[in-house]
This record gives sequence, C-alpha cells and structure tokens, in this order.
Amino acid sequence: MQQDHPTHPYLRFALGTGHYTVDLARVKEILEIAPLTPVPMVPSFVRGVMNLRGAVVPVIDLGDRLGLGAASIGRRSCIVMVSLAAETRDEVPSMGVLVDAVDEVVDAEAGDHEPVPLLGTQVDPRYLRSLVRVHGVATPELDLPAVLDPAALAHLMAASPRRR
Repeated sequence: MQQDHPTHPYLRFALGTGHYTVDLARVKEILEIAPLTPVPMVPSFVRGVMNLRGAVVPVIDLGDRLGLGAASIGRRSCIVMVSLAAETRDEVPSMGVLVDAVDEVVDAEAGDHEPVPLLGTQVDPRYLRSLVRVHGVATPELDLPAVLDPAALAHLMAASPRRR
C-alpha cells in the first residue's frame, strides 16, 4: 500500500546562472515583461514601476537585489507578481520581481528540504529559507519577506548613491 506524503508547491525560476524557488503561495501571477516607468534617484535594483490594472506596482530586479547582477531582459524574462502577506491570494499584488526565466512549478515533500549552510551559497544566507531538492539538486528557496522587506528596501533607497 502506497503512503501519501504531503507535498508543497514551489515556483522554480532562473536568476543569472542559478535556479531558485519561492513558495507558490506567495506568487500571484506571472506576467510578460511590460513597459516600466523609471523612478529617479533609486538603487539600480528598482527597475521601475508598472501599471497593473490601474495599480502602480514597483518592479524589483531580483538578481540585482541579491547581488547576482542585473538581469538582461530576454525572451524568457518575466515579472512575477508576489505578495509579502502570508497565504493570501485575493489582495492586490504588492510587488513585481524581475526574473530571467520561469522554469516550472514543483512539488516538494517535507523530506526534500535541507537547512541553509552558513557558507558556500551565492546568496546571503539570511535571504534563504531552505534548500529544496528539485530533480535531485539542492535549490535555494528564497525568503521573499526578508529579500523584499519594505523597511530594508527603504533604508537601501535612502542610502543609494543615486540619491546624491
């Protein structure tokens, strides 16, 4: 008799030469690249704002924010609309993140998670929740509330050399 193992869905995407995951509950929708309006005097990771059904939404270059380098917009680039509020899908999207490509939705079992090592990750470990086994490969799971923390982003914007 086969046992059911509860799984949890994650979105797997590319940033630069690496692949990352985020909890699918935080993903509102995936959009093609839309025209972005630049915002003066902000750090380079703020790509601009976009109009999404009448709402002005900031778009963050996720690779640039994580120190992986700015995205080069290509045919597979996407804007992933994410919510920083836990487990809510019916609110207006709070932010867009630019990624190099969306790969797939994967289901991971509880045993497919590993703790984040203190050293040896391309991304600062404080921005990672776990390593999720995807196709046998330990794939970093981003902690979006930590990466996109409004207070931290505001601090970075205030300290940005572009403001001077």
